[in-house]
Amino acid sequence: MRHRIRIVGFLALGTAAFACLAQSYPSRPIRVIIPLSAGSLTDTVLRMLAPKMTDTLGASVVIENMPGAAAIIGTVAAAKSPPDGYTVGVAAASSFSVNPHLHKQLGYDPIKDFAPVCRLGDSPYVLVVNPALGVKSVSELVAKAKTQSLSFGSSGQGTAQHLAQEMFKARVGAPFLHVPYKGTAQAVTDTVGGHTQVLMDTPGPLIPHVKSGKLVALAVTSERRLRSLPDVPTFDELGLTGLRLGGWIGLVVPTGTPAPVIDRLVQACQSAVSSPEIANEAQIRGFELSYAAPAEFRSLIVSDLARWGQLVQLSGVKPE
Repeated sequence: MRHRIRIVGFLALGTAAFACLAQSYPSRPIRVIIPLSAGSLTDTVLRMLAPKMTDTLGASVVIENMPGAAAIIGTVAAAKSPPDGYTVGVAAASSFSVNPHLHKQLGYDPIKDFAPVCRLGDSPYVLVVNPALGVKSVSELVAKAKTQSLSFGSSGQGTAQHLAQEMFKARVGAPFLHVPYKGTAQAVTDTVGGHTQVLMDTPGPLIPHVKSGKLVALAVTSERRLRSLPDVPTFDELGLTGLRLGGWIGLVVPTGTPAPVIDRLVQACQSAVSSPEIANEAQIRGFELSYAAPAEFRSLIVSDLARWGQLVQLSGVKPE
């Protein structure tokens, strides 16, 4: 009986401690590590959401960009941070679904080292061509690619954009020549300049060039047409199913972070994502806000990890 009383006492103390933790958190600014450079679409979206999260949490949410090594540097830093809720990492399809298949010594495990907080949304890919190519549809592009050599730029060997390109090539059976760049900016610049003819990337950096006529958008990988590009059909509409790809982002914390702390972050995330003003602003940039709770977000991470692994095998890219 005495042992039973002790156990009940310990459980009561534990419950009280968790309740106290939930009430006292947060008591200082919360750092959100973005493993990408400032100005990226992910960075833009997080900076829109941060003030709303600050309002809910009652503590400042501070964005810290930590780019480098294909998002590995910032992601490792987030994984190795104290599990106290004061360091939050930004997870993305590229860092959580693609990188594990490309690097033998990654420095983090997307499943074991992180506890999901929430998915924020996703951004599809847009297939664009240089107008000098003289094509205005995917069917025209594929027909031309089968009769002459066309270069297909990407933001880098083994990136999500490259793998999406490989999936498109396999789906339509066209032998495009892959030209990898060190980032999206140079890939876009060279496609606008005509050094490469075709590109598939997120809408953000492409929309201004499509609007100005410097690039022609042929299709999007989203389920529905983009509000920012309403005249551009989806691949599904064109009968090219199986090309529904995109780059999702979400928030994670190091494994071991107390559940009450995660619950507070979930509340802040859900409140921010539900803001109509932010959703509208994000849509203009080609990003669709779409909240998913921790369990659903974990399922996405697990399934996407397997899916992108198949795309890596398809691309022929070998892990380093």
